[in-house]
Amino acid sequence: MDKEKKGLAISLHSVITAVGVLGALMVFTYILTLVIPGEGIPFWKWLLSPFLVLGSDQGVTIISVILFLLVLGGTFNALDRSGTMDYMLRKIVHMAGDRKYTLLAVITLFFLSMGAFIGCFEECIPMVPLVVALSIAMGWDALVGLGMSMGAVACGFSTGVLNPFTTGVAQTLMGLPVFSGISLRLLTYVAVYGCLLLFLIPYAKRCEKKNAEAVNKDAAQVVSFVKSKEKEAAVRFFVLTILTCFLFIVLSAFVKALSGILMVVVALFFLIAGIGCCVCVKLGFKKSFYYFKHGVGSVLPSTFLLLMAGSIQYTMTEAGIMDTILEFTVSVISRLSVYQGILCIFLFTMIINFFVSSGSAEAMLLMPILGPLADSCDISRQLTVLAYNYGDGFSNLIYFTNPCLLIALNLVGISYGKWIRFSAKLQLMILIVCCFILLLGTAIGY
Repeated sequence: MDKEKKGLAISLHSVITAVGVLGALMVFTYILTLVIPGEGIPFWKWLLSPFLVLGSDQGVTIISVILFLLVLGGTFNALDRSGTMDYMLRKIVHMAGDRKYTLLAVITLFFLSMGAFIGCFEECIPMVPLVVALSIAMGWDALVGLGMSMGAVACGFSTGVLNPFTTGVAQTLMGLPVFSGISLRLLTYVAVYGCLLLFLIPYAKRCEKKNAEAVNKDAAQVVSFVKSKEKEAAVRFFVLTILTCFLFIVLSAFVKALSGILMVVVALFFLIAGIGCCVCVKLGFKKSFYYFKHGVGSVLPSTFLLLMAGSIQYTMTEAGIMDTILEFTVSVISRLSVYQGILCIFLFTMIINFFVSSGSAEAMLLMPILGPLADSCDISRQLTVLAYNYGDGFSNLIYFTNPCLLIALNLVGISYGKWIRFSAKLQLMILIVCCFILLLGTAIGY
């Protein structure tokens, strides 16, 4: 299992691609401020927006995400160089045996459920490099690992079954009982899980066929798996720490004060896990610190990408063009039929999500507008919340303005273009499912 394939360092090529894409989006956003009526924004302010965004309402969140990313980079490099990750992956592959596709289905269901029932998204990012490394060890590739982890948790988040950050906030603002109307959200959850398996398993099988020689080599290595007392202790410590971390994540769904600092808590747990594993394998402070520092340095270039992504919303807010866009869209939707209207609300939410990546922030922005609009168009508020969930969530897997996607892709060295080419078919499947359920909900008076 080649260390370079584990994706614990940022790919220079993916960073350059990302800078190019985000730079183009920043220019496009600035052009919008010149075309769409609003307050406008000085050119110098737009030029410095990646830095000025730190002083805006998004600033604290962006700084938290950057620190989160740096901790992950250092921790996973220490886990990798200490040999703990390699040992743990060999053990999992050895235990899975011929049940590898069952393992794929279980891992996918786990991440899907974390998003759907707890509202996790960025909190699951630390597990992405591990799942990607496991995927490679199984004879697949990094894209399968991304699909099982990042793809699944984003899809689960989008179904909004019991998601407090989207469904909970949106229904409260709409005057609906919290988590009411669960039937179509559960239907979406089951349908999306089916889409993920129908997409990932055939692709994984093609990977095995394509890399048959590498798979046979890995299989031989798994047979020769030999236990190590020190590394067994490191794996037990890591698993125990991560299980405790997930306990805190579950508690955050019920303890509001904890949800506000959850990203910091998760980062702290992974830092403890990394340090503890280095202690267990007797790596020594000097080497542990060196590996951690090297890991932080390897992910440092991606922090500027987060600033660039945040600058897009900052530019629109400072220019005051969001209200103009909202007013125009409402005037268009109000003239459509209920079937056309609900699909347009879905599309509109998806467009707004490009500029406002926070689910709860988007709900607070849109629900006061979409509620009265839905009433005037005879569209149920319950169905409007469902359309909002779809538009806010699934597009997170394709928008480069989403920090979680940026972090995940860069952590495993996958370029944005490669991810889009890989996931396009899955996105199309999910889009069809969403449109069908929205039209079904309209027909049955959901």
